[in-house]
Amino acid sequence: MAILKGPMKIEGRVGDLIFYRRGNKTCCRSRPVYRPGSLSAASRQSAGEFGRASSAAKQFRRALGGLWPASHDSGMVNRLNAAFYRALRADERPRGQRVITPAALKAALQQFRFNNQAALRFQVNCTRQPHGQLRVSLPHNWVQLLKCPRYASHVQVQVAALALDAATGICRKTATVTDCVALGAVHNGVLPLLQLSAGARLTTVIALQLRFIKEEANGAIYTSAEKAAMVSCVAAVLLPEKKPAAPGGAMRTVAPGNAAATPLASSPAIATRAVTPGNIVPGNAAPLPSSHSSAASLPAPQQPVTVRQRPLPARKKPRLLRKEGG
Repeated sequence: MAILKGPMKIEGRVGDLIFYRRGNKTCCRSRPVYRPGSLSAASRQSAGEFGRASSAAKQFRRALGGLWPASHDSGMVNRLNAAFYRALRADERPRGQRVITPAALKAALQQFRFNNQAALRFQVNCTRQPHGQLRVSLPHNWVQLLKCPRYASHVQVQVAALALDAATGICRKTATVTDCVALGAVHNGVLPLLQLSAGARLTTVIALQLRFIKEEANGAIYTSAEKAAMVSCVAAVLLPEKKPAAPGGAMRTVAPGNAAATPLASSPAIATRAVTPGNIVPGNAAPLPSSHSSAASLPAPQQPVTVRQRPLPARKKPRLLRKEGG
């Protein structure tokens, strides 16, 4: 790795050299060359899985960024990609066929911090309500548990609900709510209800952000830029709700072509007996005996009827014609 020193500042690729910034230094490295046979099959499969996990993390960041500018540090992108890749590798299927499951995504994103310099000091409770609503509640003394910066007068709490399809990685915003509380006021910790428009069949990710605000006497509002006091994290991950069972128990559907494979003789109230072609009388079939009847009470089978068939006449051999004069 080469380090460029001097007044010249350059970034990007020039020929086979790549210039990039690392901190306050300008570094240079050569462009990697990948030959067609340099990667094995396992390496290509792992690279494809990491690409799918990174794409899902990018969709999640875009959906979150469209709601409000989340506070984050410089390593947030790499940590989020690693979390999604860790959720994908938790699948038990073979390499190259693994997908992100909702349970693995919940374990990877629970308490994930976009801003690694500030931690959430209390627990957030999220419960589903009827008609697709979501209730988010904080502790009654959550304002006193915060680490307030100097000269702050209010704290703004923002909650966003994101619907994430774990299999495809598609993420979209569903609802958001914002509340502003004075630092000296008493707040019960119950936020307004969130209306989930995407339904409960997808994984719901609840993101929380706390920002401190200073209000001047003239009405001007300033946001605190102290990173240690700006909390931005994943508060909860709600798994998709299971479909309710059908009332009256489950019913088994038997296909018409599979009716003969149904084990009717396994029932204790039904007995079977052998039926020969000779004891079948059209329109007067004998009923099956009950389960408590003995074998001696069964009627004797009738003698089979022999049907004589007329033999077919033998085929005559073709007559060969003799050529005369030859």
